[in-house]
Amino acid sequence: MMGSQHNKDSHSIMGAIQPGTVGAEIGVWYGNTSEQFLRRGVKELHLIDPWSVEPYKESNADEHGGFEKYLERYSKICGGNTVEHFQRYYDKVAREVEQKFFMSPQVKIHRMTSTEWFDSFQGKLDWIYVDGDHSYEGCLRDLRDCLKVVKQGGIIFGDDFRHPGKPGGGKPGVVKAVKEFMEETGFEPTYYGNQQFGLKIA
Repeated sequence: MMGSQHNKDSHSIMGAIQPGTVGAEIGVWYGNTSEQFLRRGVKELHLIDPWSVEPYKESNADEHGGFEKYLERYSKICGGNTVEHFQRYYDKVAREVEQKFFMSPQVKIHRMTSTEWFDSFQGKLDWIYVDGDHSYEGCLRDLRDCLKVVKQGGIIFGDDFRHPGKPGGGKPGVVKAVKEFMEETGFEPTYYGNQQFGLKIA
């Protein structure tokens, strides 16, 4: 979400987040959606984001047309178009998120890739929100990995999916990944807002 600090549609799913639940967010950025989860009265909230330019070197073809175009597109925000400029910006955002949740003991920040987190997490979640890697491969991998950590009856939420019958919206890699994941699992989607979805694990 480099172009914006806010997800303008994530509020649409908040009514489905129950107080006292344990959840996780893949792709935190400035933590504004995270604050909404916290206001729902969750018991525990895991925030997963590497705040690093490195993962983008391999996963930008779907959304930006390649790593160099990604650097050029957001060069004004980051103060330059080099990896160093971008990493300084990411480090700044990570520090701001840490400060934002410093006084919230129920928040656990994991500065790592989603793959690293899925491989290390030992608990079970009531829900997870996927809004990290927007490439087809990365998003599909995240969705499949969610099955390792979300309990039976839990929900996988996500962003950037084009709702059936609605014009526009969605990101190509995410749309393709979510459709394939639904075909694999048979999970029936619930749609929220403009681009949010929820998949209950049967």
